[in-house]
Amino acid sequence: MRKVLTGFFLAFAMLASPTMAAAGAKVAPVGSIYFDVHYGSQGLRIGEARHDWRFAGDKYEMSLNLEAKGLAGLFGLQYEQRSVGTTDAKGMRPERFTVDQRGRKLESAEFDWQAGRVSIRRDGSERRSGAIAPGDQDLLSLWHQARRVAETGKAVKRTVVTNKSVKQATLEPSGTETLKLAIGQVDTLRVRAWAEEGELDIEIWLSQQHGLLPVRIRIEDEKGGVLDQRASRIELGAPAEDPPATQNSTQN
Repeated sequence: MRKVLTGFFLAFAMLASPTMAAAGAKVAPVGSIYFDVHYGSQGLRIGEARHDWRFAGDKYEMSLNLEAKGLAGLFGLQYEQRSVGTTDAKGMRPERFTVDQRGRKLESAEFDWQAGRVSIRRDGSERRSGAIAPGDQDLLSLWHQARRVAETGKAVKRTVVTNKSVKQATLEPSGTETLKLAIGQVDTLRVRAWAEEGELDIEIWLSQQHGLLPVRIRIEDEKGGVLDQRASRIELGAPAEDPPATQNSTQN
């Protein structure tokens, strides 16, 4: 069970990043999306995830924190993924992608755009590498590119870099749908993403009311297992700061 759920959760990281904006709109420079995570054909809720992002000039940083609850939590399925980089005419341009999973050594992908090469590392030591070209993405930054697919209506291929591999994926539009979620009723554009090796079949629903942010993500593996993520809350703008602590004094 640990192996199956871990594979699903790592695949989920591909899906939980927000897209940049709806056509003609600007992306919120700071924001968060909260997801309820469901597993299996019965949609058993097994955990929560939170995705945060920040844009400043041509720089970006984003993270995904996922924590399983109940039985799934007993398997230590909790991790943080981070992506940092820049933006250009091709979209997102990752510089470093990291995965910090409970009980495991830090894994990362280091992008060298001048050399056209990415290095996948574990605890600082290179495990494998591969070629990259403008427009290629890591798991988190990939979904900023999904907006472009939804807007153009044309399928594209991208090299997708995970914490373990460098592989080809196809992103293609797959229609529209109205969803009823905890955040309300939303009109969505659907984008399907699938690995050429047949490892994943993923659908992502992009909310037209929220700048094409992903509000539902469904993953089905080659064995028919399903992981379904549904947005429960969206926050745009910097979070409010906690009030300063006050010190109580007692007079005798």
